[in-house]
This record gives sequence, C-alpha cells and structure tokens, in this order.
Amino acid sequence: MIEPVNGTEFETVADGTDLTVVDFWADWCGPCKMQTPALEALDEDYDGKIKFASLDVDANKAIAEHFEIMSIPALVIFKHGQPAEKVVGFHPQAALKKYLDQKLAEVTAD
Repeated sequence: MIEPVNGTEFETVADGTDLTVVDFWADWCGPCKMQTPALEALDEDYDGKIKFASLDVDANKAIAEHFEIMSIPALVIFKHGQPAEKVVGFHPQAALKKYLDQKLAEVTAD
C-alpha cells in the first residue's frame, strides 16, 4: 500500500531513503486513477528498495505549489531526501519500471 501523506508528514517522507517517489494526485483526476494501480504494483515490486508515497494536491495546495505541480498526475523523485526530478502525466507500468530501474541504478552508483 502506498503511504498517503499530508503537509505535516511530508517533510519526513523522503528521510532515510535513497529513492522516494511521491505521487501528486487529485480525486477528480481520471489519469491519476489510471496511474494508481501501476504505482501500487511497483510499490510491491520495489519493496524495501524504493519508497512510494501519495499526496492529494487539493488537500495540500501549499506543497503542490512549492513543487510547482501544474499538471497531474505528477511524480516527484527524491534522491537521498532531495527532490531530483519530476515526471508529469500518465505513464504505463512498464515505462515507469524501466525509468525507476535506471534511477535505482544511479542511486546505487552514488
């Protein structure tokens, strides 16, 4: 299960983890609903290697603004606790897996 976070929890979401993926979404967003099953499957595939979290942009507008989230779904990738990249739009599970495999290899090489 992907960890839902809010404003008070967000600052610690990437602490102590080499690679964290935060899904910025909204309940009314159709592509967000399509993206969720892929992320949940990847959460299981990468158990212990990549941390996944989700943030409702409507309930956490200040955080979404801070990360300049203009379109959703959006994934913010944190490396060693720092935001490193943003992936915007719906992406199939296979494409996300290929992308995350590459990011995991980069983090391992650091």
